[in-house]
Amino acid sequence: MTISKWLYPKFDKKIRFIQNLAFHFFLLESTPPQWPTVNVEFQRFFSPRFINKLYFGQVYTDSMAEIEYVPYKDKDITGSFCIVSFPTVGLISTIAANFLIKNLKLERIGAFLSDDFFPAAIIQDGVPTPPVKVYAGDHVCGSNGECEQIVVISSELPVKPTSVMALADNILKWTNEMGCRITVTIEGINTDESLSFDEDAKVFYVSTTPMVEEMLSSIKSEKLESGMVSGLSGILLYKGHLMDLNVATLLAEANMEFPDSRSAAAVLRVLDKMVPGIHMDPAPLFEEADKIEGEIKKAMTQLKPTSPSLQEPPHSMYG
Repeated sequence: MTISKWLYPKFDKKIRFIQNLAFHFFLLESTPPQWPTVNVEFQRFFSPRFINKLYFGQVYTDSMAEIEYVPYKDKDITGSFCIVSFPTVGLISTIAANFLIKNLKLERIGAFLSDDFFPAAIIQDGVPTPPVKVYAGDHVCGSNGECEQIVVISSELPVKPTSVMALADNILKWTNEMGCRITVTIEGINTDESLSFDEDAKVFYVSTTPMVEEMLSSIKSEKLESGMVSGLSGILLYKGHLMDLNVATLLAEANMEFPDSRSAAAVLRVLDKMVPGIHMDPAPLFEEADKIEGEIKKAMTQLKPTSPSLQEPPHSMYG
C-alpha cells in the first residue's frame, strides 16, 4: 500500500485516474497499477509521490532521512562502552551525559549530521556544534590488563519522528563498525513523587543478548518484564535484538516536571557498576545539580522563541 493510499484513501481514485491518463497518453502497453519497464524519470514523474506533490502541495513519503557520520579525529574505540543520550523524562539522560563528558574529560571526536535534524547550533565553550555529537575518552587499563573506554553519543535536542529510524540504523552500524562492546541508552519513567537526597530512584533495564543480561543481573538491577520503550531507545532495542547486538536501556523513575538530577545520579551508579574500570561516582552530581539544571533550563528558554513547531511523538508508557 502506498503512503498516499494510507493517508488519503478518498483521493486514491483520483490519483489512479491521473496515472491512467498518463499511461494512455504515452501509449504504454502495461496497465496500472503495475509499473511497466520504462524510463526511471517517467516513473518518478507519475509516481504517487509526485501526484501528492502536484495535488496536495506537499510530499508524503516513507523514505528515511539521510544521515551521515562526520569524524573530527581518528580514535580507536574498540571494545568501548557506548552511552546514547537524547532528551527524555526529567532530562536525566542529558544530565548524565553532560556529567560524564565534563568529569571524564571526554573529547569530541565526531558528529552525526542530517538536513532533517533540528535546525540549530549548540554553543559549547564558545564553539558552535551540531545537535548530535560523539565524545570519547582514552582507554583506562587496570592492573589485571583489562581496559575500559567510554563513548557518548549525545544531543540536547529531540530528534524528529521522521529521523528516528534512520538515526537508530546509523548508530547501530557505526558502533558495530567501530567495535563498541555494548550500547546503552538512558530513559526516564514518569513519576509524580519527588526523591529525597538519600533516596535512589528505581532503575530498570531491558537487554538484547545473554551477555548484557548477565552483566545487568549480576549487579542486581531490576529487569523490566513488560511495558513499552518508545523512540530511539525502543528501535535500538528491537533492532539490536534482531541483529544479535549488545544493546541495553536503563529506565529510571523521574519527575517529568523538572530536570531530575537525582534520577540521573541513580543511573550513573548503575553505569559505574557496569564499567568498574572507570570511576563514575555521581556524588559530585548532587553538588553540581543546580548549576547543570540551570544551564539546561537557560538553553531551552533561549531556543523557544526561534524554534519551529515540531510534531510531537505519540504518548507512550515509557521513554
